[in-house]
Amino acid sequence: MRRGLDKPEAWPSTGHEALVKNGLLRWSEAAALLPRGADRNFASAFPYSGSGRAMLACIFGASPFLGGCAIREPGYVRKIWERGPDRCVKEELRSLRSLPPDCAEDVVARTMRVARRRILFATALADISGVWNLQSVTGALTDLADSSCSLALRVLLTKLAGRGAFAPPHPSDPERESGLFVLGLGKLGGRELNFSSDIDLILLYDPDVVPFKRRYEAPQHFMRLGRWFVALLSEPTAAGRAFRVDLRLRPDPASTPLVLSTKSATRYYGTRGQTWERAAMIKVRCVAGDRVAAERYLEQLRRFVWRKHLDFATVQDLHEIKNRIDEQHRGGDPGSPGHNIKLGHGGIREIEFFTQAHQLACGGADPSLRVIPTCEALQALADGRHISGSVTEALAESYRYLRGVEHRIQMIADKQTHSLPKDPEEFETLAHFLGYACGEAFTEDLLRHLRQVVTQYESFFKLPREITRAAESSALERQDRRDNLNRLTRMGFSDPHEAFRIVEKWRDGSIMAGSDKRSRALLRSLTPSLLIATCGTQAPDLALRRLDRMIAGLSEPLSALALLQANLHVMEGVAEILVASPVIGTMLTARPSLLEVLLDPQTDSWGLHRGTLDADLDAWMGVRADGDDAWERLYEWMDIARFRVGIRILFRSLDALEAPAYFSDIADCATAESLRLAEAGICASHGRIPGAKAALVATGKLGRQEMGVITALDVALYYEAPDGARSDSGERIEASEYFTKLACRMTAGLSGQGRRTHAYPRSPSSALHTFDALDRKLRELPTGRIDLGRPRLLAFTGTDSDRIHAVLRAARPQPGDPEQIRRAFSALRGRIGIAAESVEEWDLEYTRGGLAEIGVVAHYLTLVAMQRGIEIAPGSTGETLTCLRKACAVSVPDAEQLHDAWRILTRVHLLRQLFGTVLDQEVPHRFQPLFADAAEVEEFELVEARIGSLTSAASAVCDRILGRSTSSTQGLSPRAGSPS
Repeated sequence: MRRGLDKPEAWPSTGHEALVKNGLLRWSEAAALLPRGADRNFASAFPYSGSGRAMLACIFGASPFLGGCAIREPGYVRKIWERGPDRCVKEELRSLRSLPPDCAEDVVARTMRVARRRILFATALADISGVWNLQSVTGALTDLADSSCSLALRVLLTKLAGRGAFAPPHPSDPERESGLFVLGLGKLGGRELNFSSDIDLILLYDPDVVPFKRRYEAPQHFMRLGRWFVALLSEPTAAGRAFRVDLRLRPDPASTPLVLSTKSATRYYGTRGQTWERAAMIKVRCVAGDRVAAERYLEQLRRFVWRKHLDFATVQDLHEIKNRIDEQHRGGDPGSPGHNIKLGHGGIREIEFFTQAHQLACGGADPSLRVIPTCEALQALADGRHISGSVTEALAESYRYLRGVEHRIQMIADKQTHSLPKDPEEFETLAHFLGYACGEAFTEDLLRHLRQVVTQYESFFKLPREITRAAESSALERQDRRDNLNRLTRMGFSDPHEAFRIVEKWRDGSIMAGSDKRSRALLRSLTPSLLIATCGTQAPDLALRRLDRMIAGLSEPLSALALLQANLHVMEGVAEILVASPVIGTMLTARPSLLEVLLDPQTDSWGLHRGTLDADLDAWMGVRADGDDAWERLYEWMDIARFRVGIRILFRSLDALEAPAYFSDIADCATAESLRLAEAGICASHGRIPGAKAALVATGKLGRQEMGVITALDVALYYEAPDGARSDSGERIEASEYFTKLACRMTAGLSGQGRRTHAYPRSPSSALHTFDALDRKLRELPTGRIDLGRPRLLAFTGTDSDRIHAVLRAARPQPGDPEQIRRAFSALRGRIGIAAESVEEWDLEYTRGGLAEIGVVAHYLTLVAMQRGIEIAPGSTGETLTCLRKACAVSVPDAEQLHDAWRILTRVHLLRQLFGTVLDQEVPHRFQPLFADAAEVEEFELVEARIGSLTSAASAVCDRILGRSTSSTQGLSPRAGSPS
């Protein structure tokens, strides 16, 4: 037994006898299931020792999470009890650090999650019993996060090396000299991580160091690694999750990739860095990766953070930041039920902000203040006589006390919450858990600390009234109208009268979002930030109008505006997106609730795979009520899902090359659900057709899983019914009429006519046929196969899908005249060439050598290969080309030329869809690197030449395979002014 843990008086009692009794019963049941040996002997005797019973009673009565940990592993309780929490935590950290870099990801994920559960449990026991102080508690939690990040990075760099793209100089230690590193900020950066914290990270790489075979490919590979990294740490599994990851503190998160180059980050901070970012970068350190490269970067970053003199703008910014904090968390009296002890008045954030504000104000001239942990920084301020010793002592005492309360709150259920319980009984339990005899005694101590913080915090921010007036004037308060109009003109608005009208409307609350007092006050306080965000775009008037339309459509304005206020650092990017991406911007204005998705820190890690989508849609539809409400829920899910993918492309957390598969999975889920809804509607009127079967088959882009942001669905409904069959209730109708109604209802529903959605446009190829008709069409050689491609089953109704699978399996081509097949495909290519004569600039699909021609050639080669008995697995055009090359059904040079063109054109084509067909609008400067990376070139100005060379090479390959096309086609000119 360890000193401290074995003292019964060290464990507070909650008095919940029923919970304790139930917990002890579960402990006994768990002990009985252990194999005979030391663990079982310990577990059986533990509740009968004074200290053992006291510990179990404490956690069973107060914390379902800790009680669950104990019951799950009684043997680990024995380890802690006999070896002590220090040794147990060190052993778990060693197990993380000792995993080899080539370890399987599922093993890594499970090991990280088990280590987290055990370390949290050991840390909690050490904290509750008083064995550890606050520094030891937060240090153990921080070491866990550091080790987890390092392990994830090692494994994923090895995975990247296994794909042949990355050549680590030290394979056994791939982090070393990799050029890639992870910075921790906030509580993680300060080694002050709390019990159930997420982790704020920035992933960076030095482009001059990264050991890639082709360095220009680094952004694409690191984008993929960034997604793997977030998923490995944050995706929930049966063992829970390791850490929720927030990457939104990276430079300009609305337009930068998950993994950013150090050159881009340095350029951003040097030209656009803000005061809040300087404050955030006080607590920054390397937690994983190439520490030498990280130190070089941090040395440059220090020049941004620390300035020799405190200028007026910095003082005003600090004042503005304080006002935003106050506005967001002003509600409720300090210490009252529900009070947020982190963000509320007198809370932890005010101590941290007080400290960081003094560091920013004085740290440029006094390097001794450039320390990270809060209490150490307070002491440094006192040593340098920037604040008095009594202030330091008071704030440090309150900081330690409030962090202890925060940890107890989070220990209860392992939830990232900082608020006191609202329920009186739960509040009383928390008081007992903290060692108080009653809630009143806890409240008295808590209020003393909160008031102590408020006194010191307010004293620093009694700034000159001139600053307050300057801040208020930025909201265009009622002054001289002419002055306001002149000011708006200087800000870049070409129609200052319209801009002023919108601002007046926001300020006066004459829109729905300002209909109540709190919303109106919030909107008024946000107005300066919103104006600054819009005037920073390339079209301020358009951005302001779209922002106004979005705000006016908010169904819950108070929560949405509070969300905006909490994420002001991404507002400029939001405003730019409203202008630059008509698709995303129109989605936002049509459904403002998507704003929550845009600002959700978990958007970067939200699962996009088919299994996750199916489960998400199933949960979203809930009880699956039919009728208009069910359709509306489906539309909302479709919008959210596609919006997430589009945003992740713009935020550079998803390679545009991978997006079509995700858009196709979303369409698969939506069409399957639409068939169910349509069938439910028909059944309500006509019942069912006994013995009938129906199948929904995808062809075209959906069949190949190459959907875009909003692409027409090529689907057909095929059915089979007994001769003379009629529906079995209501108005009894024949099978043909029944399935016609079903097809019409489904396609009308999917098109979302008259609804607030960007549903799928109707496709002229969508149709209703019998199974026999599908069979005949598939057997037509080669015309039917050109039209259908490789048909894919989406959904079916009836007893089974054997019949439709049999029909689709029969799609294997029959022997035919090879020359006839070649001529048919050559003619199809010719029709594409005719269509290309009227294509718009940047149309990468129908231009000569574009995506359509590459698709035709891949289809032709697949058909020829299958006639020779070579099986080519169905998939996208790129996957088909890969299979053809591996099967030697096309020469390696031709396959590589076509695949390179397909890969890059697909990326740029998808960006074209996101940015709309605005031919006289330049690609915004902040999004030009997105196009350059997609084209795999260094600068945006090289994109046009790159695409031109790719399409020319692809067209030459098509000529060799199908014969030269004589159709004249319009040249491609992807200039900055036409990103369609």
